[in-house]
Amino acid sequence: MTSFRHTIHIDRTPAHVWAFMMDFSKASLWRNHVRDMRVLTDGPLRVGTELQITFELPGGVRTVRCEVCAFETARRFVLRSTTKKATGTFEYQLAPDGSGTLVTFSCDLRPHGVMWLLAPMMIRTNRERFAQQLPNLKREVERAA
Repeated sequence: MTSFRHTIHIDRTPAHVWAFMMDFSKASLWRNHVRDMRVLTDGPLRVGTELQITFELPGGVRTVRCEVCAFETARRFVLRSTTKKATGTFEYQLAPDGSGTLVTFSCDLRPHGVMWLLAPMMIRTNRERFAQQLPNLKREVERAA
């Protein structure tokens, strides 16, 4: 079940967009509230790689661990994180679109336990939080070229 989805066209090739997205030192330029993103697992990025993401959110700084669930170079990248409150799956799909790339971000939030009661609020809050992520990505990728 997809909680929400955002799509945007970027005037760069999928390979170019992918390279920018996978450079985690640039994550704070386009990923909302991200202060730091780093790989915890040795070796190349792949399914099973663990990442640590530090967010600056209202109420303070929060760090989560994520696992790469899908990794198809210049096509698809999926992260999953689980907290006490919910499991979130965050997917980026890239597809050629004329001379550029169509990027689709989708989020699936699955609250745990009684958090199901707050699911509509969790989805709304996260939809708003991620609304500017792809426009930010577009701005930074097109500026960097």
